[in-house]
Amino acid sequence: MRDQEILFRLIRSALGGQQPYFGTTPIEASRWWTLFRLAQRGRVAALTSLAVAEIDIPRDVKIPWLAEREKAASWYRYQEEVQQEVVKVMERRLIDTLVLKGTTLAQYYPQPELRQFGDVDLYFYARHDEADDVARRELGVGILDNSHHHTKYDLRGVTIESHRDFLNRRYPRSNRALEATLKKMAPSANFEVLYLLRHLGVHFAAGRITLRDVTDFYLTCRTHHSDINWPVVQDVIKRSGMLPFAATLCTIIERRFEYRIPITFPVYIIGNDTAERVETDVVYGSHYSDDSHVDGLARLPWKVRRWFACRWKRRLVYSDSEASLLFASLTSHLAKPRSILHKV
Repeated sequence: MRDQEILFRLIRSALGGQQPYFGTTPIEASRWWTLFRLAQRGRVAALTSLAVAEIDIPRDVKIPWLAEREKAASWYRYQEEVQQEVVKVMERRLIDTLVLKGTTLAQYYPQPELRQFGDVDLYFYARHDEADDVARRELGVGILDNSHHHTKYDLRGVTIESHRDFLNRRYPRSNRALEATLKKMAPSANFEVLYLLRHLGVHFAAGRITLRDVTDFYLTCRTHHSDINWPVVQDVIKRSGMLPFAATLCTIIERRFEYRIPITFPVYIIGNDTAERVETDVVYGSHYSDDSHVDGLARLPWKVRRWFACRWKRRLVYSDSEASLLFASLTSHLAKPRSILHKV
């Protein structure tokens, strides 16, 4: 049994409570360490600890795996506390706040604190600049403005991303029409599934998504299944050029979670091995999956190599031509030059 099969079975077990079955051949102790590291990398170590607690695996890997649960829970509680501090400050100023991803998606998990996440993403509708001014004055933070669609600041060790838009409207160009659609829909179940899909697509096309991301999409679709207007969602997906990427995620989710997302697509829209290739990339990643280790002048040639390596991914996510994507990327970076040599 392959690593991804075992990991998805652990995730399903954690979500549904049933004990996972791995066949009759015992899994070697050294391989459990590999699986643990892949779970950590995929941001599902805390979630899968629910399943690991119920199975017999070597003690030396089981103890640190189970410890991931309390680490994640502690960090979640702290992030939620900081998030609420910001939301309450905005409430006093009558500024509406929409929480993106993060604690919103965590509510779909059996225990919210098991969803591991990093930044807190907040959207203040048409009052972004005012919200940043309030944060600066009342929270005493310094605002960084190195990204097109959000500013960010650090509040007691938690990074807050303050969104002026849901998407980067400069890259790719197709984001502009989708951004307008999302702003009309928010907040709603339709908005949530479309925003999450595009967000995952952007990250996938630029490098990688994780096992947690696939789980997020599955749980969002399942939780809001009866609230989503699926024909409307499908139409937006098609017009935005995301149907191949959506079809790939649907295929993986149907195979691994036995849940069918009601998005229809021609069988030929993705190749026979596309879902397998994407799933492998989700689990193992590549040299271009994480850019946190590359900074300064070394980042420029690395980004060029990543651009060519991720071409197949962009074809799944965007309908924009390669020339259009390249031009939009260059102009976007030139408008925010710090992003050329640094992670922002």
